[in-house]
Amino acid sequence: MDYFRHTIVNKKGVKMNVIDLFSGAGGLTEGFHKNGYRVVAQVEKDRWACETLKTRAIYYYLKERNDLDIYFQYLRLGAGYRNIEACRRLIYEKYPELEEKLSIEIINKKFGQPEVDPEATEITEIITSIHSAAEYNDVTEIDLIIGGPPCQSFSLVGRGRMRDAVLDDPRNMLFLYYKDIVNEFRPKAFIFENVPGILSAKKGAVFKQIKEEFSGIGYTLLSGHSENDKENILDFADYGVLQHRKRVLLFGYRSELNYHYPDFGEYKLEWNCPKSTMTAISDLPGLEPGKGEDFSVAPYPSLLGLNDYQCLMREDSIGILNHKARPIQEKDREIYKIAIERANNGLQLNYKELPEKLKTHNNQSSFLDRFKVHKMDSLPHTVVAHISKDGHYNIHPDLKQARSFTVREAARIQSFPDNFKFEGPRTAQYIQVGNAVPPLMSGMIAQSLFNFLRDAN
Repeated sequence: MDYFRHTIVNKKGVKMNVIDLFSGAGGLTEGFHKNGYRVVAQVEKDRWACETLKTRAIYYYLKERNDLDIYFQYLRLGAGYRNIEACRRLIYEKYPELEEKLSIEIINKKFGQPEVDPEATEITEIITSIHSAAEYNDVTEIDLIIGGPPCQSFSLVGRGRMRDAVLDDPRNMLFLYYKDIVNEFRPKAFIFENVPGILSAKKGAVFKQIKEEFSGIGYTLLSGHSENDKENILDFADYGVLQHRKRVLLFGYRSELNYHYPDFGEYKLEWNCPKSTMTAISDLPGLEPGKGEDFSVAPYPSLLGLNDYQCLMREDSIGILNHKARPIQEKDREIYKIAIERANNGLQLNYKELPEKLKTHNNQSSFLDRFKVHKMDSLPHTVVAHISKDGHYNIHPDLKQARSFTVREAARIQSFPDNFKFEGPRTAQYIQVGNAVPPLMSGMIAQSLFNFLRDAN
């Protein structure tokens, strides 16, 4: 399988230094970790996502030292979100430098204006924190900045729900803080991941402003190979990710370098199995609603009959994490069964078609596909953060289970490896998974950019 052949591209020990902004749980960072970059600093506003980033940084630190056994000991402790630090003591006792390293490199701060948002931090303070992380790592030059400001206000669904209020949404302006970091550290290039709506927001005015802002600090911004921005929307499924996920990858570079847009398809993945929901999750234990484990490590049910995707997900893993099914009301479970039966016949449930006794929504003119199954033999649809609110749009295709996806099943669709532990309450875990860049896609981005920047230099 091509993934094994390509990883790791950075075989000579050359480190490229990267800063990750709006990190979330680290889906984008994962591909850069795996491909030998030095992740100097990560900035993320959410407390639980930062705990996940710390756990993942621990994993890579221990992997470099061929000491994953102690990481697995941590996983076996089943650390819940109330005792994470206590359980990490066994790691810190052996590697005391890790505690300081994590406190410096993972920056739990929110971009914004403190006079408007009391939870926000001044940009100058965040810049100071990143400089401290660079100094801690003896880094004097940043090669690359990665990240994507929160995208809800650019998404078509967001604009439909928020209507005209989206025009004044402060999230539209978060790219300005990204620009400030770029201007301060002057990397050769940056990658800016976002939803396609960023190209059409305010009839293209938002994207035009973004390009002008970066041009003002000496950077050229490209949305893809075509001069027509709308032709540059990517579906990550075309690159081998087992999920339809349409996004744009904006590539910026110092204008004097005269780069072109990289070829992210150079490392696209080919599988020896069907691209389907069951390819991604069929080896995970079946669960009744409300059953499973949030934090403990569950054993794999079988080592037989695994496809190459499942083998990849199980690499360096001792079992299954974050695999507990939501409890579900009996009425919703009846609806799920109807939706699954329809999906198994190639049909999408229309809310209007439900028996009257099962209808609880007055709105029968929009969102009629609010119950949606990831069809067994089809490519999964996009997993988004709304999965944290209910599971209606992420129904498991097995009629016997008739429930929504667990965090681990959603993570499998997103291509997070099984040894990737999501910290925090289950709701926070779902948000982290739904907001993430699929790690397999980030791996392709990281490999392409490493070779691109090396050859260009």
